[in-house]
Amino acid sequence: MKKIISFAICILFTFPLLAQHGVNFRDLSYEQALEQAKQENKLLFIDCYTEWCGPCKKMMNEVFPQKAAGDFFNPRFVSVKFDMEKGEGKELSKKFDVHAYPTFLIVRTDGTVQHKLTGSSDLEGFIERVQKGLEEENTLPYQHQLYAKGEMSKQQLLAYKECLSEANDKEKAAQIYNELLEQLSDSDKMQKEFWGIYEDRSCQIGTPLFNYLLSNLTSIRENVGVEKVDNYLFPKYQKALNDYIRGFQQENSLPVSELKRQVSTLNINQQEILTEMANLATLVDQQKIDKIAKIIETNVTKNDVKEIILYVMGYRAITWQMKEPDTTHLAKLGTRLVKKIIPVIENKASSLTVEELYDYSFVFLTLEKHISKSNYARLAAIGEKVIPQLPESQYKMFVETTFKTYKERSR
Repeated sequence: MKKIISFAICILFTFPLLAQHGVNFRDLSYEQALEQAKQENKLLFIDCYTEWCGPCKKMMNEVFPQKAAGDFFNPRFVSVKFDMEKGEGKELSKKFDVHAYPTFLIVRTDGTVQHKLTGSSDLEGFIERVQKGLEEENTLPYQHQLYAKGEMSKQQLLAYKECLSEANDKEKAAQIYNELLEQLSDSDKMQKEFWGIYEDRSCQIGTPLFNYLLSNLTSIRENVGVEKVDNYLFPKYQKALNDYIRGFQQENSLPVSELKRQVSTLNINQQEILTEMANLATLVDQQKIDKIAKIIETNVTKNDVKEIILYVMGYRAITWQMKEPDTTHLAKLGTRLVKKIIPVIENKASSLTVEELYDYSFVFLTLEKHISKSNYARLAAIGEKVIPQLPESQYKMFVETTFKTYKERSR
């Protein structure tokens, strides 16, 4: 009860502070907000959200309450927010063609949209995006008019495409993007001012443009910057390899052998990570489940559980992909792994975090067919010892439920 009271008091004192220092979202209708913006000689900022949208909640709970957000937005905008699935929000959704959430609108006092942004960001990145939309040459009306006159340079076409992508106008953005690519020379594609062509979603591993990037990596790094290029390449290959390891690769994905070859030529700071992932993806592709099981056994006492999970994912993917699995052999492997892993978490039970228990629960979910009642009892005992001592967190409820299931299965 004391905790509940303390929490309630904390809320009472914290929320006004957030409202005072963060973005001041006013309780106004659209027309009232527009009129208020006229009176204060400001632009109108509209947060278009839905209740089910996670990124919307992140912006509202973590980004907009910050003092720096208030310092930037409050002097410049009359700010309002509308649920696009309720009340006036339904009509505004149609009026402003809102289909993605969150969407943010910068509206002039005459009701025309100056700029439109979709998607969440951290505060620094979001302010940068909004600031860009305050500059006349970056606004949607200005760029629409310039394009209609046929006066856009290649640099302006790229800026227009990026503005359209920001506004979630995918069809028009794709049209401009293709027009730009037709105009760019090979030399242009290596220059810093056109780096944005590679950041388009259509530029994926295996596409002609991405292959051009790989073929000219040295020159592009020199012009754009090694860190920027490498920070682009790493998540691309990390995702592609991770899809293979987890068994979620697409039919048109490059073969693992080609991915591995490309990784070997990158020479980036995160090279060791990608090389390890490529080797694991190869084992999964070749269904070398015994080798993966051996790696898990060898490293489970040495490594953090998060490092082991990648191999557990590979192990699971192979079991999914086997057309005629040897169930007897799989049972032996699984039982062996369970017997190896449970003593590890028993030995470090007193130092386990709730996040580690959450991660281990994934490991045992993969191996659940091979866990005996006696081993479920050992897991339940770990939970009863450790969980009550852990601080509250987003993972704790899940962990409590999971270890309760272990206890039920031990009976």
